[in-house]
Amino acid sequence: MDRFAVLKSSIYILGILGFFMATAVKAQTPVVTPKNQVVLKLDNTGNKTVSYTDIADISGLTANSTVTVSPASLNCSSLGNQIINITASNGPGNTTVQPVSVIVATTPTFSSYPNATIAADNNCKATLPDYVTNAHVTDICPAAVLTVKQIPAPGTPLTVNQPTAVSLIAGDQYGGTSAVFFTVTSYSSPVITPVAGPVKFTLDVNGNYTITPADLGTVTTCDNIAPTITISPQNLTCANLGNQTIIFTASTIRPNPQAVSFSVPTDVATDANGVMYVADGYSCSIRKITPDGTVTTFAGGICGYADGAGAAAQFKVVNGITIDQQGNLYVIDENNRVRKITPDGTVTTLAGSGQNKSEDGTGTSASLSGPRGITIDGSGNLYITQNDFLIRKVTPAGVVTTVTGPPSVSKLNTPIGITVDGAGNLYVTDYTSAIKKIAPDGTITIVAGHDGSGFADGTGAAASFNQPKGITIDNSGNLYVTDSENNAIRKITPAGVVTTLPLHIAGTNKPAFLNNPVGIKIDAFGNLIVVDAANERIVRITPDGALTPIAGSGAVGNNNGNANTPPTIGNQTTIPFSATVVSSINSTSPEGGITPVITALPANAAVCAGQPVQFNAAIPPGSVVNNYQWQVNGVNTGPNSPDFSSSALADGDIVNCIAANNSSCTVPKSGEPITVHVSSMPRISFIGNPTILQGYSVMLSPEIQGDIATFNWVPAAGLSNAGIPNPQASPPVTTTYYLTAITAAGCEITVPVTINVITPIKVPNAFTPNGDGFNDLWQITDLANYPNCTVDIFNRYGQALFHSKGYGKPWDGTFNGQNLQPGTYYYIINIKTGIKPLSGWVAIMR
Repeated sequence: MDRFAVLKSSIYILGILGFFMATAVKAQTPVVTPKNQVVLKLDNTGNKTVSYTDIADISGLTANSTVTVSPASLNCSSLGNQIINITASNGPGNTTVQPVSVIVATTPTFSSYPNATIAADNNCKATLPDYVTNAHVTDICPAAVLTVKQIPAPGTPLTVNQPTAVSLIAGDQYGGTSAVFFTVTSYSSPVITPVAGPVKFTLDVNGNYTITPADLGTVTTCDNIAPTITISPQNLTCANLGNQTIIFTASTIRPNPQAVSFSVPTDVATDANGVMYVADGYSCSIRKITPDGTVTTFAGGICGYADGAGAAAQFKVVNGITIDQQGNLYVIDENNRVRKITPDGTVTTLAGSGQNKSEDGTGTSASLSGPRGITIDGSGNLYITQNDFLIRKVTPAGVVTTVTGPPSVSKLNTPIGITVDGAGNLYVTDYTSAIKKIAPDGTITIVAGHDGSGFADGTGAAASFNQPKGITIDNSGNLYVTDSENNAIRKITPAGVVTTLPLHIAGTNKPAFLNNPVGIKIDAFGNLIVVDAANERIVRITPDGALTPIAGSGAVGNNNGNANTPPTIGNQTTIPFSATVVSSINSTSPEGGITPVITALPANAAVCAGQPVQFNAAIPPGSVVNNYQWQVNGVNTGPNSPDFSSSALADGDIVNCIAANNSSCTVPKSGEPITVHVSSMPRISFIGNPTILQGYSVMLSPEIQGDIATFNWVPAAGLSNAGIPNPQASPPVTTTYYLTAITAAGCEITVPVTINVITPIKVPNAFTPNGDGFNDLWQITDLANYPNCTVDIFNRYGQALFHSKGYGKPWDGTFNGQNLQPGTYYYIINIKTGIKPLSGWVAIMR
């Protein structure tokens, strides 16, 4: 090839390379495509950080690309039309600048709107109120002009007893919007139509009258819902004679089927965002409560056992619950397992085979025995209390070990609640009603309380609890305990000082009450979150004791919804009636009464403790009394009768009777009271029944209390003196003696004591088991009287050769079927009567 051809070829190749290089450079320039009709909304602080992805799509970016937007931050001064420049660059010479037109708007903020109820009229008609005019909506930007729209519109007819979903949508002039949602329900109101004319009630001959609704009027509801009617006072007596005001109330108030309900909740956990998770025991589920009050079922809902996501998972009764720093939940399942729930609701089994026993191991190869409470330390280790009095540890990998020794060593008695401090110390609530601490080295001490129930503040053992259950700890080391049977929250300082948190309804001075509080945790704001189990609700308690209900209507169930939904629905109507109450003789004034004359038998009402006193209230001849009210120390007791008897009176009690004649509403009158004189009974007790050998004696030594005048033993045979309290007794056979003691006041008691007499046992010291039919067995005839005795034979080395319970088959001098060598052997005979066992030797001679 000549030079010209070579040059021409080179120029051609260079041209092709130049074309591709130019094409490559052009392909590396980013392409910015603005999005259509972009509305950028400021947040509720009035600010917005702009990202290019908010306003445009960019293609052709490389690994070293840069993208900037200007302006990058927007605020209230930016409202309306704005131009935002996007600069996208892949390097020098490969930069695209693209202006993008946007509209900057705000985000209106609504206050919370609770679900509302309104009363329907007598025709069961109601319309939706106007929530627009006084809408609770604000905007942080002064230039924003807000408009509010209501759906359905104000004035829309409502269907009685059925909730209507209402939404309020607020928007500014630039296109920013927000909404709030709630329900409005109209309920019927009872209509009371009073009876015509004046209202008058005549008591019967016994001075009583029970008002019925028909006495006052008729009650109707437009939707035929049966109302609940109350009348106060409804039962009239002589005390109501004259002019009275009768309150007649008709109500359609009833439980709200839409209200949130729980089914015996047991424990609660909170995350850093204020979301709560409730172990809802008998619904076999984990319930979730968001800060806005929305309650949902997070996992479970069908009782059983299955791993899975959300509703596909199954639990048995769920008890304790805790949460780690990543938002994973750990739940005690009564299937004898620990379940893990990830933030997306996926449930797996972390540990436990399902068998009710305690075996260490990993995951499902380990076993738990009645797990109850659960807590987590900073390293993610779980600690669990069990019904078999043990504390178990579960690592994040599912390795299960036992922390405490057996209960005979640890002295734990059904630990329930558990928490852990930063130093690794465990604190448990124990069924003995004590709060106990378990140090990392296993040492167990009592922090507060003691074995035994009570209710007292104090320091350490001076305080007392009654079945404490839940326990948690704050950042200062203070413990908080749900004292379930005392219905109280108790605080324990690091020094062991126990106080009772004074509870009041938040925003008022009214006292607040709990009913069997169980689970307890501290939220991110230092408030206590408490499971008020018997009230079927979750409550928040501030450090100063202000209580606010969070969720739960008080009814048992597993209804989800909004926690702000009222627990009851309906309305009531109340009308006061003016009435006149007259007696059976048409009088508005009571008549004079009759004074009874009270007598007692014995005449001076003097008896021994436990013996009855008979009382009688007599009235003058010709008088009529049909109501007798007996009193002991001013407290009503006894039958409506002129006679009264009691054997439970104490010395100094005062007995009286009030007599009245209700047929004419007579004024009750009392007689002269009688003071009762009760003498103490003597007391005799014996410490067991003595046992003696036949022919021996024993001194009878009863423990005696009281002013004893005389003693008498029956029978007298075998006693040294039947008239003294401690005679010598030597009966020939087993005998029961009865000691009668009589006080100076004549109060008598008889108590038995039995002396067991044992027949001596004659034990042969040799026998000749040589098969000649004579003295071949070691016969102990006297053992026939002791069927529960035991007989044991040993050789000189202590080896056991023979044992029997009872001695129905005497020893034949063999061991394991083989004849023993002649020699001396040793025996122990225990006749099981409380005396020392017999021991000695017996010789085998062949």
